[in-house]
Amino acid sequence: MSLEQELHEGRPHPDRPARFGRNVAIEWIQPPEPAGGWTDLAHIEPQPVQTCYSVGRLVHDDDCVKILAGSAMIVGDDQHVMLSGVIEIPARCVVRIVRLVEVSPEVS
Repeated sequence: MSLEQELHEGRPHPDRPARFGRNVAIEWIQPPEPAGGWTDLAHIEPQPVQTCYSVGRLVHDDDCVKILAGSAMIVGDDQHVMLSGVIEIPARCVVRIVRLVEVSPEVS
């Protein structure tokens, strides 16, 4: 079975890890961007954080960071995996991760 078939069916070959990761939606908190230049301490006030929603393939998952790829493709006969739209999310910023499961429509 090819890697492409394994991914489509959600069943990686037991001798090979799923190199594409699993489809997920991640809700996470993004802090404000750092301010450039010097800022007077007397004028510092907490800024609101933003809740972000990202969807893709979770290609790395540990206690430090979650790495999500928006797109993935298989290249060549050796089935080399290429990723695009990669985002690294600090694990402490993750609110929740929901695994997405594709449901095939019933054929009548």
